[in-house]
Amino acid sequence: MKANIITALDIGSSFIRVLIAQVNSEGRLEIKGIGEVASEGMDKGLVKDIQAVSGCIRTAMHQAEDLADCKAENIYINITGEHIRSHSVMGRISISGPLSNTPSEINEEHIHQVVNDAKNSVKVQKGFERLQILHGLPQYFDIDDQKEIYNPVNMTGYHLTSHVLLVLADITSIRNLLKCVEVAGYFVDPENIVLSHIAAGLSTLSEDEKRLGSVLIDIGGGSCDIAFYNKGNLIQTAVTPIAGNNISRDLAIGLRTTLMHAESIKLEHGSALTETIDSGQEISVEGISGRSSTNYKLSHVSMIIQSRLAEFMEACYQFIKTAYPPELITAGVVLTGGTAKLKDIDQFTSDLFNLPVKIGYPDLSRLSGAISRLEDPSYATAIGLIYYGMDQMKDTKASLLPKFKLGEDGMFKKFINYIKEFL
Repeated sequence: MKANIITALDIGSSFIRVLIAQVNSEGRLEIKGIGEVASEGMDKGLVKDIQAVSGCIRTAMHQAEDLADCKAENIYINITGEHIRSHSVMGRISISGPLSNTPSEINEEHIHQVVNDAKNSVKVQKGFERLQILHGLPQYFDIDDQKEIYNPVNMTGYHLTSHVLLVLADITSIRNLLKCVEVAGYFVDPENIVLSHIAAGLSTLSEDEKRLGSVLIDIGGGSCDIAFYNKGNLIQTAVTPIAGNNISRDLAIGLRTTLMHAESIKLEHGSALTETIDSGQEISVEGISGRSSTNYKLSHVSMIIQSRLAEFMEACYQFIKTAYPPELITAGVVLTGGTAKLKDIDQFTSDLFNLPVKIGYPDLSRLSGAISRLEDPSYATAIGLIYYGMDQMKDTKASLLPKFKLGEDGMFKKFINYIKEFL
């Protein structure tokens, strides 16, 4: 396995996208291969047909591998769906020092232990038997009576408490997703499954947006993934089971055309605001299976779009209003995903939410190579998976470095004292 290869596999309800990146000698990510195919067998983030999904994965992987001239390795995949749960918990440990009545210095191992204690507290709670922990995201820490500490490393105390957001997913959904990749002929480490909300946030949100408070809405084909950020952390998630594909289906029915043509009309001619459309302008819509084309007014097309869009964006708004005070969303709303390319969707959402709204294009500053194609909200999750993999690679390398502490209770000091006593 090549340690400098990272592969992103974005399994969506509309498209399956693959990015193969290589970490160059300067530590930058170079995109070597891109694959994209229409998705089959997925709906609302759930596997409905393993054979169909695995076939699409195989095709997209082969496309990327042919361009990259290397095998897809170190694969990271996304997961979403209504089965996703986020749960705030606390963990607590005592920090043992050389003497029981003295405080001890906190290190990375203590952080690991206290987050694990938070994870273990969920495993014993009723109702979580069929869920698996995907992520344990520390929000802040308490050291004795000191509250809301964001980085306790090298501080001292007697007890360390962690406030952790746990992201959990249904075990069967995880296994079905991994089985699709396995049937396609590839392997994914279960540790490399990443919540779609986290991946999209990594590629589209600035540090200011995460710190000051923002809502990220990733509008895919099968679902809307809602993520709340504040003080630099992901603090809550939600998933609504209606999204871009519902608009396309309504258009296909209302215009009597194919789903593929309806999707094209939605993004090329549609608008989220009917009032911006010329009332006399028409388009020709091809019929189904060779039937004759029909002319429709663009205002009629946009009315269908606006009706369905209002339904699921209203659902998003109601959840946001209930779960999170709008006055704390200082940076506003960021829309990303394929449906975010719909004309005027930012203005429509701003009018509905009464908040500033922008379209979240992925940040490509960490990438090199043939990346012009990736300047597209559709690739937000795939690029975020690449960034997540890169960050994990850095963390692994850092953990392998020897750590010598010169403090009074450091391991290096203890080792020297041991040698002196022995001699």
